Amino acid sequence: MTGYVSPPSDGRDGDIHLEFLEQELVTVLNDFANTSPTPHFDAPGIRRHTRRRRAGFVAAVAAVVVAAGVGSALAAAGSGSHTARPAAQTTTSTTPTTSTEKGDVTTVPYVKPFDLKGVPLAAAEKALAGARLKVGTVTHGVVDNCKPGSVIAVSPLAPTVLHGGETVDLAVCG
Repeated sequence: MTGYVSPPSDGRDGDIHLEFLEQELVTVLNDFANTSPTPHFDAPGIRRHTRRRRAGFVAAVAAVVVAAGVGSALAAAGSGSHTARPAAQTTTSTTPTTSTEKGDVTTVPYVKPFDLKGVPLAAAEKALAGARLKVGTVTHGVVDNCKPGSVIAVSPLAPTVLHGGETVDLAVCG
């Protein structure tokens, strides 16, 4: 370090006393500056710590993104595979509607869903026959808390509208 040099005096009487104090102060400060240890900075350690922190943050963000993706995939995959939704049956409404301008009567189709989940296979076949639908493929599977011989899933799923003569596949417990 460089030392401090006092400014030149302007020649007044009080300058001698100030000059001595000033010179002593400068000497003490120079001694302190020359004898104090220089601070130690571990630049590689600081960089390493910063990189570790950054890597930890990136790993945390990546874990959150992966968890969200896995959760979304599980939610999408689980929404239709094990949950049976009722099929739809088309019937014609008996309530006529009248148009006042033309005076003709029209019928409005009404879609009535029915649920076959938990129904015995024979009753499900009878319900489908009553809706003028045919029983397609009958597969057997096992689901927790199901009665053997009862329907656990229907395909196609609602809100698919089926017309007379079309087939409905059933999955039966057992």
